[in-house]
Amino acid sequence: MNKNFYFLIFIGFLSATFICAIIISVLPPGYALIAIVIMMLGLLFDVIAASTRFYAYYFMPFIRRKNGMVTLNDEPPFYVTASGNAIIVREDENIYASVFIKIPVYLSSTEMSDEEKLNFSRSFSKMITINSRYPMKLASQLYYLNKDEYIRRISAKLNEVEDKYNKLKSDKTTPDKLLERAEGELAMWHNLFDGVNKSPSQNQMAYAMVSAPGANEEEAVAIAMQRAEEIAAGAGSIFGVSASIATGDEMLVFVEPEYSIPPATISELMKKE
Repeated sequence: MNKNFYFLIFIGFLSATFICAIIISVLPPGYALIAIVIMMLGLLFDVIAASTRFYAYYFMPFIRRKNGMVTLNDEPPFYVTASGNAIIVREDENIYASVFIKIPVYLSSTEMSDEEKLNFSRSFSKMITINSRYPMKLASQLYYLNKDEYIRRISAKLNEVEDKYNKLKSDKTTPDKLLERAEGELAMWHNLFDGVNKSPSQNQMAYAMVSAPGANEEEAVAIAMQRAEEIAAGAGSIFGVSASIATGDEMLVFVEPEYSIPPATISELMKKE
């Protein structure tokens, strides 16, 4: 339900309140009991009208629930543009585009000296001051890497090396040095496979987010991209890194939990628990 529908409900109950007031005013003497009943109905309609006007988003989902399931909002919070470089949020007639800028971080605070930590903090202060014309979000996020594709590649290579080793081992004419080399290669891939599966991999990325309104999607994206390119250039000069616009899954890492913690990692964490 949109705000226009809530407003129509508000007008309907408010009109019912006025109708009750008019009926009470034209009732002849001797109908006091009926007047009291109508007055109570009018007060009830007035309370419902006020609740619908200001608090409809609290109780309407519970009224519309099905099979005990309450849906707070069935509209998607955002959608990704066809180019994959921005997300779009619609609020009634307003359109907003948001773009994310990746700022690589190559050092951990545990590896920095006190002077390096101070300089890094000053760099973030400078980063904030380069953008004083429009709002910008600047943050650092630790997220899990999706290892599914990487594991599949290692597994395929491991199977290939195992087949090669088994063929060499079954051949009695294979030199010992060649067999030892194949055995060492097989052990290496086994260790790599076990190491990747042993614990979830994490990555830290500093990022900036900038948003812009527009009369339509194309205008909002164009303005947001222009602002993002300015911020990326400033971040690159301040931090001495190559800042770039996040696209596709890289962008969704900062806004969607299932991209921050991929399914494979969730399974691993559940097994450990």
